[in-house]
Amino acid sequence: MSETLHVGLIQMKISRDTDKNIDLFRERATALCNDPRRPHLIVGVEFGIAPECIEDPNGPAMQRLGRLAAELGVWLVPGSLKMAEANGKFSNGAPVFDPSGTLAGIYRKMVPWDTDLEKGTIPGQDYHVFDITDPDVRFGLQICFDADFPEISRTLTLMGAEILIQLSMDPDSIPPSYQHIKYARAIENQAYYIYMNGACDYGHHHLGGGSLVISPEGDCIFEAGENPTSTIVSLDLDRLRHCRRHGSWDQVAQLQALREYAPGQPRAGLEPKSEVFQRSPFSEQEHEKT
Repeated sequence: MSETLHVGLIQMKISRDTDKNIDLFRERATALCNDPRRPHLIVGVEFGIAPECIEDPNGPAMQRLGRLAAELGVWLVPGSLKMAEANGKFSNGAPVFDPSGTLAGIYRKMVPWDTDLEKGTIPGQDYHVFDITDPDVRFGLQICFDADFPEISRTLTLMGAEILIQLSMDPDSIPPSYQHIKYARAIENQAYYIYMNGACDYGHHHLGGGSLVISPEGDCIFEAGENPTSTIVSLDLDRLRHCRRHGSWDQVAQLQALREYAPGQPRAGLEPKSEVFQRSPFSEQEHEKT
């Protein structure tokens, strides 16, 4: 019998009110836990908890989420918050709670998107992976624009992540072709890829929904529509490990090749000094002309 992981997905409408968001997440998460499959982990969306108010990492919102995890007895990645940092600044932070309600860590978005919600954001510096047991599996967490940088997903994979989670708040103005990035991240890392997006109107944006779960071989396991929804997906961990050991489709073994041949990365760590950033449109000389 294959080892199976059940993941609860909550594609939710986002309110400007933190308490309303937690109430909604609580309602949906409780319903998912009444399913016979019972999720091991439940995942929300970017800014699904606190998009407007800056929340203290030890404040009431975080305490409520911790109590919810303990009450349900499941792992929670409930979404992200504007997380208070030093000197009045904030980060876009996604907390992880274990089934006892203990805060297992906070991932802070590394690559902010230049929107009103994230102006003034302090970018995170640390990658975040976390383990659950029964079944044993490691997750790697990222937020929205982070996914556009394959180095982030690859680093999480090299840290042992088997399932990559991306929390997003993407408007429907982003074209469908943008979803190809998620498929690429899954295939190139031979990992399950969970993309979670908000739904309905927020401010002057209409959030596109379309949350996805993609297999290590690039198959779409689940795709949501544009409306709020919650569901449970069951992931075959044995198949994932077979892909990593023998190659996707028993043919293409990217991670094995990476281990055995270690393709050189001559620009690793030197990207800002690379030629592309010394030339138009990035050069200081060009900016001065404009």
